[in-house]
Amino acid sequence: MIVALTRIILWQGNSFVLLSLLMALTASFGVIAFEFECAVPFAVFAAVIGLTGIILIFTTRNIPMREANADALVFLLMFWAIIPALATFPLLVSDFIDTPVRAYFETVSALTTTGASSLDPGILPQTYHVWRSLLQWFGGIVSATFAIVILAALDSRGTDVHKSFLFTLKRGEIFERLKVIGGAVAGLYALISFGTFVAMTISGTPIFDSLCLALSSVATGGFMPRSDALADYVDHIGLFALMLSCLLGGFNVVLVWDMLRSRALAPIRAFLYDAEHRFMLSIIVILSVIGFMHLGVSHVKAIFVEAVFFASSAGFNFHVMGLEMIPPIILIAIALIGGSALSTAGGIKLIRLVLLFRHLKTDFNRLSHPSRLVPVVFRGEILPDSALLSIWMYFFGYTLVFAVGIMALSISGLSFEQSVTASAAFLSNMGPLMEYTLPLEGYEVFSSVQMSVGTMLMLIGRVEVLAVLLILLPGFWRR
Repeated sequence: MIVALTRIILWQGNSFVLLSLLMALTASFGVIAFEFECAVPFAVFAAVIGLTGIILIFTTRNIPMREANADALVFLLMFWAIIPALATFPLLVSDFIDTPVRAYFETVSALTTTGASSLDPGILPQTYHVWRSLLQWFGGIVSATFAIVILAALDSRGTDVHKSFLFTLKRGEIFERLKVIGGAVAGLYALISFGTFVAMTISGTPIFDSLCLALSSVATGGFMPRSDALADYVDHIGLFALMLSCLLGGFNVVLVWDMLRSRALAPIRAFLYDAEHRFMLSIIVILSVIGFMHLGVSHVKAIFVEAVFFASSAGFNFHVMGLEMIPPIILIAIALIGGSALSTAGGIKLIRLVLLFRHLKTDFNRLSHPSRLVPVVFRGEILPDSALLSIWMYFFGYTLVFAVGIMALSISGLSFEQSVTASAAFLSNMGPLMEYTLPLEGYEVFSSVQMSVGTMLMLIGRVEVLAVLLILLPGFWRR
């Protein structure tokens, strides 16, 4: 037990160091932008948190590195609770945050790539915009890395099986693989962000806006550097690059990695024909058709662009006349569906719905031919009933948490419409959903209690519902 706790502390120390590097980068930007009052807190907290992380690493570095799956899960939960708390320190000494609850809400929203904010972008200094964008970018890398490592460690079968370098994991080396896989994902995201930044800058988008959007787009985060719609300051080439970045962020990161690093046709074919990717593209088409029916041909471009942003769960606002005209129930349902399993997108995940539909189809075939053996086949493998049962359990758990969130927000004083929308936005890690469905209302009116509920839902949505429910079982801690 003590050895396991020491390993977890070691990796928390690594997390502290990474966070301090982000703060140091933000402080450097503040100096370059001549926002010295903003730069000083980031520099101070970067030094304190970084030194703390180094002390934790050096005092625990000689322990055996043979961890169990439960150790990784505990580290995951501690990471999502502690790192956002440390990231609030620069906000707490600012002039635009009034309570620690609001500060924690903002940092959790950034790190979970939710993009829900109670702050007006127009009043934020550029240094804090960069900080939020870096947090989203870092949160996207962490989300994808944790998903890959934990799924591989648990030997997940069916929902995300794909032969790749990123899935080569031996038992007992979970934490060590965090370095390798995290580095690979970070390199991939850095490449996509750099390409997006260059394309947007060349096309005429201001450098600062290009930087913030390039960082948050691949993380499908949703934070924007301005209150204005993107159509006011992003040109055609920059817009295409931004859309492509959001799609790559919403796609399966393992397939994106294999496609970009391989010269063979097989990874490209796997990427193009993947069930999740085809499902997401179908959602974009459906949203575009529904939007066209409501707004007509004059808004086709705005509808299609926002459909891409929405389906990827980035939710950037491109035009004042867009998906806001679509019935809210459709947008809420699509937000809850989410994106690919191994991506920065939230929600139930497309792959789970694909498998549920295939399971239902198989059950209907069994009803018409009771004597036939009709297995559920996915990606060339026959899925066992236990894998399908876990998906149904996840669906039930997700629905339960969603309902509890609605009740909690309603009790706290929100209307039923606000509660449903906010619960869906928080749990699916898609904060801009509120702007799309209730454009006249925002998170700035939320009380501390409502923000606390929202923070819990964002964390649960990012960690995965069943992982949170698992730690509530006494048997988990006995093991």
